Amino acid sequence: MARVADRNGLVFVDALAADAPTAMHGDRPRIQQIQLTLLGNAIKFTETGHVALETAALAPQGLRFTVVDTGPGLNAEQQSRLFRRFEQAEGARTASRYGGSGLGLAISQELAAAMGGRIAVHGAPGRGTRFTVELPLAHANVAPKAGASAPPADARQVGLQLLLVEDDPIVAEVLQDLLQEQGHVATHVAHGLAALSEVATRRFDAALLDLDLPGVDGLALARMLRAQGFHAPLLAVTARSDADAESQAQAAGFDAFLRKPVAGAMLQEALATMFPRESSSRMA
Repeated sequence: MARVADRNGLVFVDALAADAPTAMHGDRPRIQQIQLTLLGNAIKFTETGHVALETAALAPQGLRFTVVDTGPGLNAEQQSRLFRRFEQAEGARTASRYGGSGLGLAISQELAAAMGGRIAVHGAPGRGTRFTVELPLAHANVAPKAGASAPPADARQVGLQLLLVEDDPIVAEVLQDLLQEQGHVATHVAHGLAALSEVATRRFDAALLDLDLPGVDGLALARMLRAQGFHAPLLAVTARSDADAESQAQAAGFDAFLRKPVAGAMLQEALATMFPRESSSRMA
């Protein structure tokens, strides 16, 4: 996210307190999902200044991380509606400018509550916004192994040519960075018509499709790609939380399914599922 902030002209601050726990027992992908949602929103809504991620211990045990930005801030009425599903702080005007439904914040609050924690928001118009996440996780007695955050090079699938169809520029930047870190090349387009044009002239090993695209949605695009003779794997990457989304994606021709926001490990696992032979031969 630091690179995304930098490309948007923002300073990214990563502040780790001295008392921050070294290792904890918890659901790492879901914690990453909360962090990516909050950081992505902070970068999206902040035009100048900085975005910070502050991490510290939570008493008597647990983790507290805070996402701070120098964006436009929120008044009390906006804050009261922020975590409602399918709402944003300024309704249609915010959605028109920034896109999306605000669903990510509601899901983040639900994920935090499922872990016994909570998300609080503080701020005022013109004074930025501060989201504080408190998760009462149990401390682990083992220190993380050196280099544990990144899989070994010989366990990665490298060199895949991927088509990324995503209309949100911030999400697209994050996904391209994650894929590049894993050794892949991702060609990004913002809508279905551009995707159809790309596959007609170039070869791709797989395609990653958002389901909520403007014009032709991801489900319809998948069917059109299959009808056009695109036989490579399709990965659905969506913010939809309804129970039918995954089954609808499978019926449309998708091979794998991920919910946003997406962390690097989630992408790597999905690609390994779609390319099992290539993965096993490289690891051998």
